[in-house]
Amino acid sequence: MKLNGWVMAFLVLATAPVAQAGFDDAVAAANDGRYAVAFEEFSALAEQNDARAQQALGWMYYEGQGRPRDYQQAAFWYRKAALQGNVTAQINLAQMYAYGKGVKQDFAEAARWWQALAEQGDGRAQDALAGLYYQGAGVERSVETAVRWWRAAAEQGIVGAQRNLGLMYGKGQGIARDDVQAYAWLNAAALQDDAAAAQSRDYALSLLDAQRRERAMALAAEYAERFVEPFREKNKSPH
Repeated sequence: MKLNGWVMAFLVLATAPVAQAGFDDAVAAANDGRYAVAFEEFSALAEQNDARAQQALGWMYYEGQGRPRDYQQAAFWYRKAALQGNVTAQINLAQMYAYGKGVKQDFAEAARWWQALAEQGDGRAQDALAGLYYQGAGVERSVETAVRWWRAAAEQGIVGAQRNLGLMYGKGQGIARDDVQAYAWLNAAALQDDAAAAQSRDYALSLLDAQRRERAMALAAEYAERFVEPFREKNKSPH
């Protein structure tokens, strides 16, 4: 029995680098535009239950890379990877449920996936979940809950969440109206090239007297340092 145990351990360790090499080769092929090669590599690994390959295969079906676009197949492979804890697949599957691509539109199912990720601290999921709570789509409507999740995402540099949090402060929805806070959050989003946020920021500034304008400028500088600059590179990339 001990011998068999040692043999099994050796075989597992021996096969891991091969699987990694195959995945890396597939990624390289996709990056080079050799989609047919990448598709075959990812397919073989996905059938072996490799969650990364399943997610990548879902992406290839979704984008129509190396194969005609097929949202149903994309959802199929995203689900397989998502059930193994692949974060990118979970995000993508939630989006497919939200937009009804490859699956029947189901906001409650989208909320279920986004909720799990949001509670683990994923900023993009927090932003998306906030939108569902704001609209009451798939969850009981709660502007206060939407604001809470937008704040969590905004503090991770998510530009849409920063814009929406600023608007909530400006309108006094789900939170007490505060034009200083509105300006600071809208400015954070504007610094990330959000044109709508920049326009609303300028309007928020026009509502402030000299004393509050000074406070708003100081807070905006603080938020830029805390909630924009540290996240610029991270948020450029998908999961």
